[in-house]
Amino acid sequence: MANDLNPVAVLLVTSGTRGDRVLFRYPYMQENELHTSIQKVTNAKRTAEKNPYAVSIAEDLQDGKKSKSPGTSFIKDGVLVGFSNQTLANFLIVKSQLCGKPFSVEIDDVQFVGYPMSLSHLPRNQQNQPNASRQHNILAVNVVFVLRANLPESVITCYQELAQQLTVAIAYEEKRCEYLTKQAKIMLAAVDETSVPGADDSDMVSTMKLIVHHSSLAKELRLVYDGLMSNGQVIFYLNQWVEINFCLPHKVHELNTLGKNLSLESIYRCLSYLRPYHAILLTRPEQELFKFLPLDCSPALTRLIKLTAPVKNLKTLALETDLSITQIYQLVCHMVYWGFAMLIYPLCESNVYILSPSADTYIDSQLSQEFNRCFPGLQLTQEMARFSFPSHMYDNHDMMLYSSPRLIDRVNQVVVWMLQHRLLNQLHTYVNLVPARRKEFSSSSAFNHSNISSTHSSNSSVQVVEESYLSVLMEDPSTTTLDRTTSMSDLASVNSEESTGGQSTAQSITQCASQHSKSPSQEANSDGSITEDRKAQWRLQDTLLNELKPQLKAAIVLCPASKNPDDLRLFAKLCPYFNGKHHLEEMMFYENLSRSQLVALLDKFKEVLILCTHEDPATSLL
Repeated sequence: MANDLNPVAVLLVTSGTRGDRVLFRYPYMQENELHTSIQKVTNAKRTAEKNPYAVSIAEDLQDGKKSKSPGTSFIKDGVLVGFSNQTLANFLIVKSQLCGKPFSVEIDDVQFVGYPMSLSHLPRNQQNQPNASRQHNILAVNVVFVLRANLPESVITCYQELAQQLTVAIAYEEKRCEYLTKQAKIMLAAVDETSVPGADDSDMVSTMKLIVHHSSLAKELRLVYDGLMSNGQVIFYLNQWVEINFCLPHKVHELNTLGKNLSLESIYRCLSYLRPYHAILLTRPEQELFKFLPLDCSPALTRLIKLTAPVKNLKTLALETDLSITQIYQLVCHMVYWGFAMLIYPLCESNVYILSPSADTYIDSQLSQEFNRCFPGLQLTQEMARFSFPSHMYDNHDMMLYSSPRLIDRVNQVVVWMLQHRLLNQLHTYVNLVPARRKEFSSSSAFNHSNISSTHSSNSSVQVVEESYLSVLMEDPSTTTLDRTTSMSDLASVNSEESTGGQSTAQSITQCASQHSKSPSQEANSDGSITEDRKAQWRLQDTLLNELKPQLKAAIVLCPASKNPDDLRLFAKLCPYFNGKHHLEEMMFYENLSRSQLVALLDKFKEVLILCTHEDPATSLL
């Protein structure tokens, strides 16, 4: 789709006291193609002249839509054909009421977009000019891009923004130093120089070449076209004075993502996922990026580029650059939009990567040759084979090879290179909180109805789930009994510093085992009442899990780890993250947890959690 995003042509159209003109159009047809088309038109005219009863057709109709035969196209080999300059000038210059607004006209398979500007209101210095009344005055100007029809609306909007930049800049320079008037004289002089009596349109190619050779405005418009064709970026100074900077993000990211079609909405959605724990990875060398920056660029952007590293998150960069996190967000979004940087998670040993589905795995591919130049002695196919399945940054089987810091740095460089070329995708673990199977908390074995009032109906087990757990558990202490075999992990989950009281691990596990071996009746006093400790525990559970649904409360309370106040308190604190939208690294960042702490807690409450692994939307879209 990248070729469909390219412009077909760029036109400079003016309207003045001497009529409407197409001063410049680029690219022009190749000479052999132009002679062939002109020969066909000439033969058709000669054939029509032999018939005395033939009706002569106006040239505008021949070039226009009505004369277009079915199955033909106005685009031939990527060049605009079928329109004469006079025809284009007639409908690309609009009335003064429509100036200063986006312009768009669609004819069959081509679409013309621009931004016409009126120049009649600009003051002119015509004093001390004897021939001022005879001077040609330009009243309106329009820079038009010819596109293929049926492009997304966001692409058309981007081209209209570029046309607006160019037209407004030309109007400003016309007001400042009559730039357009001077360039128009040069272009018209080139037309007069190449025009001879009896010549036809075959001189258009040589005329346009001469215009590009003498006119700086023509060179600048050609520079705009070439930039859009190559990488979708346009950065230059019009008349060495007005800065023009434009990026077609669709093409920029399509080239960076190995042909993956991206819409402008998906790019904005990716930027909305930006978080302080993310990092940025420059897609180009630092010195090359500085060449793209204007002379008056923000010093904050320069500092950010110099201090950026794959192991630093945005919060760290904000501290090192002495900028607010909001400023860092703005600069990073700008760099990602222009394709100068990509979002990643900071490099660390626990990162899990997998080979991208769009990676080029051919042995003699262009990427393989580039990889060999960057890392002599290594093969790209072997490095990609390491990540055929989800793998950590360092292979556990080859840890002995990474004992040297030099080798570790080399592995980091290889991973960074593969990330820059979109060969690797990082996987993150997401957590979902779901209730356990219904039989675990609604079956007759889980709830003892002997002590429940006779006014309860036959479905009282479901009603227990719907009521407040504090009141239900105080009425029936047997509800805390879990109808399953206690495992060693469950016994360890109950262990804490407060419960062990300085005992050894073996003693604490033995004590926990003895507690789980007790029947529900043993947890109450001899007279059948409930201890104050148990009441306090139920109050804590009901308070921490107050905002959860009753079904989820029941499943969490039945987990052995819920009896540990510290574990239950941390679990309740992390419950907002357990909706499948937050990965472990995000929880670790915002809650200041280590990976071992978080993984241990998830293992303790594994009965009510479902873990899934996939990419981060912020790093997978681009």
